[in-house]
Amino acid sequence: MRTIIAFIIGIVLFGACSEHSEKPKITIQNTDILIANQGNFGWGEGTLSLYNPSTKSVQNEVFKAVNGKSLGNVFQSISTHKNSYYFVMNNSGKIIITDSMYKQTGEINGLTSPRYMYPLNENKAYVTDLYANGINVIDLAKNEITHTISCRGWSEKGVFIDGLFWYTGSSTNQLYAIDISNDKLVDSIQVGSSPESLIVDNQSCLWVLCRGDEELKELPCLVRIDKPITGELDLKIELKENPTQLRYDTRLDQLYFINGDIWSMSSKSAIPKPFIAHQNRTFFGINIDPISSDVYVSDVRDFVSRSEVFVYDYQGLLQDTFFVGIIAGDFFFP
Repeated sequence: MRTIIAFIIGIVLFGACSEHSEKPKITIQNTDILIANQGNFGWGEGTLSLYNPSTKSVQNEVFKAVNGKSLGNVFQSISTHKNSYYFVMNNSGKIIITDSMYKQTGEINGLTSPRYMYPLNENKAYVTDLYANGINVIDLAKNEITHTISCRGWSEKGVFIDGLFWYTGSSTNQLYAIDISNDKLVDSIQVGSSPESLIVDNQSCLWVLCRGDEELKELPCLVRIDKPITGELDLKIELKENPTQLRYDTRLDQLYFINGDIWSMSSKSAIPKPFIAHQNRTFFGINIDPISSDVYVSDVRDFVSRSEVFVYDYQGLLQDTFFVGIIAGDFFFP
C-alpha cells in the first residue's frame, strides 16, 4: 500500500515540477507593439511586454521567456537598427541587443547611466546619459563605445535635423547641437529650465518641453523654434505643475504631453487642451501609434504594482486596457 501511495505522490510531484519548469509560449508577430517596463530602481527587474492591437492580446516577461534570464534594471528605452532591437538598461549601465525574435545576440557595456539610443547610419549611434557628462558614440558593427562627446550634465532626448543632432541638456536651460559628421558640439539654444523632451513637426519646427525650475521661480514651458539653424524662438507657452513626455502624431499634426492629465494641441495652435483626464491615475509613459494615431498611456499606479495601459483613439475614446509590468515607461512601434 505504501509503495502505491509513494508511486502516486511521485507522479504528482513529477507532473508539478514539469509544469513549473515549462517555459511560457510566446507568439511573436510583426505588428506587436513593444513596451519597456522599467522595474523598480535598484532592486526591480525590467521586463518586456508585447501587445498586438489586432488581437488585443498581451504577453508579459517576453525577454525572460525567450532567454531564460532577466534583462536587468532599469529598462529605460527601446531602439532598433538593421532588424535588431536595442534595450537600454539605465541602472545596469548597458544595452542588450536581440534579434527580431527577442533572442539576445549581443551587449554593449561600459556605459554609465544610458537613457536613449539614436542610430545615425549603418555603423554609428549616439547614446544619451544621465550621469556621464557626455554622449557615447557607438560602433554598431563591433557593439563598442568608440569615444565620448563631452557635454554639460544630463543629456536626454534627441532628434536629427539637417546633419545635426539636437539634444536636451536636462540639467541646464539649453538645447545643444552636435555635427554628426565630426561629433563636435557646434551650437546651443536657450529654451527654458530643465528641457526634458523634444519633437520635430511636419514643418521642420522644433518643439521643446521644459520642466522649469522651482528654486529659480521659472515655470515649465513649451517652446517652438521656427528655424533651428538660426535659433529663432518664436513661441513660448507657459505651463504649470510637472509636464513630461512630449510626443507628436505626424499623421494628424498633433502634439501630446502628460501634465497630470494628458494634453494635446495642433502644431498650428498656441493653446494646449485637456485630452484625457487622469481621474486619480498616475500617467507616466505615452506614445502615439504612427499608423492608427491611437494614443497609448501607462498608469503606473503606486510604482510597485503592475502598470495598466490605456489605449485611446485620436478622439479620446477608450479602445482597450490591459496590464503589463512594473512602471511601463516606453512604447515602441516597429
